[in-house]
Amino acid sequence: MKRFSALALTLFLALGACSSSVPGEDLAGDEAAIPSPAPEGLEEFYNQDIEWGACEDSGTINSECTTITVPLDYDNPDGETIEIAVLKAKATEEARGSLFVNPGGPGASGQDVAASASFYFTEELRANYDIIGFDPRGVGDSAPVDCLPDDELGIMLDKSYEDTDDGEAEAIADTKDIVAACEETSGELLEFVSTIDAAKDMDVMRAALGEAKLDYFGFSYGTHLGGQYADLFPENVGHMVLDGAVDPAISSLDQSYFQAVGFEQALDAYIEYCLAEEDCPLEGDSPEEAKAYLQELITSTADEPIETAIEDRVVNPGIFYTGIATTLYAEETWPYLTQALDMVVNQDDGTLILTFNDLMIGRDTYSGAFSDNSLEARWAINCIDYPADIDEEAIAESDARLHEDAPTFAPYFEGGDTFCGEWPYTADEVPGPFIAEGSNDILVIGTEGDPATPYQSSVNLAEQLDNGVLLTWEGEGHTAYGTAGPCIEDAVDNYFINDEVPEDGLTCPAE
Repeated sequence: MKRFSALALTLFLALGACSSSVPGEDLAGDEAAIPSPAPEGLEEFYNQDIEWGACEDSGTINSECTTITVPLDYDNPDGETIEIAVLKAKATEEARGSLFVNPGGPGASGQDVAASASFYFTEELRANYDIIGFDPRGVGDSAPVDCLPDDELGIMLDKSYEDTDDGEAEAIADTKDIVAACEETSGELLEFVSTIDAAKDMDVMRAALGEAKLDYFGFSYGTHLGGQYADLFPENVGHMVLDGAVDPAISSLDQSYFQAVGFEQALDAYIEYCLAEEDCPLEGDSPEEAKAYLQELITSTADEPIETAIEDRVVNPGIFYTGIATTLYAEETWPYLTQALDMVVNQDDGTLILTFNDLMIGRDTYSGAFSDNSLEARWAINCIDYPADIDEEAIAESDARLHEDAPTFAPYFEGGDTFCGEWPYTADEVPGPFIAEGSNDILVIGTEGDPATPYQSSVNLAEQLDNGVLLTWEGEGHTAYGTAGPCIEDAVDNYFINDEVPEDGLTCPAE
């Protein structure tokens, strides 16, 4: 099974007592009232007037929408422009300012987060801030990247490739076809969808909304966008929280390795949980035996795919891996993985695993339609942000580590970055470290059992930042705020609302 698969293309690649907070420097002091001047040549963008209006197709009460104009190419601001789509969920009481948010991906819609602000943020935070959700360039309603029609994209993602020379050649040919389609459909946009470009857009939006400083909350990849902004505009950082951090100073090859290990550890925790339940479908008297059984179950689908209720769609190893990974993002979804595995083992039915696979890539299982362009945007942004890791010696070393430390997920992450190796635009070096010298204090939250952005990445980012403050949740799942309970939530809310910086190293136990 080669690495060209749904998971490899979509993953980067979502209490008890704790230490007390200590009052920090007043982040809303006199300096915060002084707007930074617009960069030379960008004055018309920074000083643009915006008009809020009704949001189309949004059932969100108390919200309004607008678009903000930015240059396609910041090196040529007199050239073509694009529009960034913005949704504001207005504060339920008097707003102290605007809180910009990004849910991750890359490729996820910030508008969707703002529209569902009551799901993501506490009542106290929503009372004090207008929640500003925007689709970054290339995403959703903001000059979206497009590659293939839904039916063709679905066929590509459902394919499985034999672990032979012919299978590898077929995978490479399909990769080239996808990349060629992206170039043909999206054209020059692909050159200008980097996280650096999106961070510059955020500073335009900050000024256009009349904010002297940027208050920001980023989850997962949103930590990368926030960290990039802070590194570019440290003097413009107000309050910033980065939850479930990406380490910007390591290669995409190492990102894949650490993510695979994160999912392996999450799977180990799930297996322990499953074996303690009466209805666990995994065979074996120990976690090691149950894991070996699951590994064999996955690999067997290469030769004998599992049928589903969806015509012409089956579960192969790639879809199986993605379906499992989707349910490992949160401890609350582990029972659904048990249900899906029970259907596979006892009913020979892969429909629920297929559904979880489709959930990861934004696809409706029954119609086959994709709800958004998040997958294609993810390709474009990841490939332009990082150099493609295609050195054969480095790949061989990484693959050996993968099979040692993440034996279940290794077949899915091995093989290097063959997809981005075909991409027309790439970075010369890794984006970080992000230092943001002289910025206000930036909170970085890490979850010890995070499979998608492993805990050490948050530790690393907090250390890189000139004024990073690390908060730790000793729980399971991807990101902490909204899941970890009052220890994390109170620290974050007090930081945003009362300008209190929590103690560096604050640790919140899982309940």
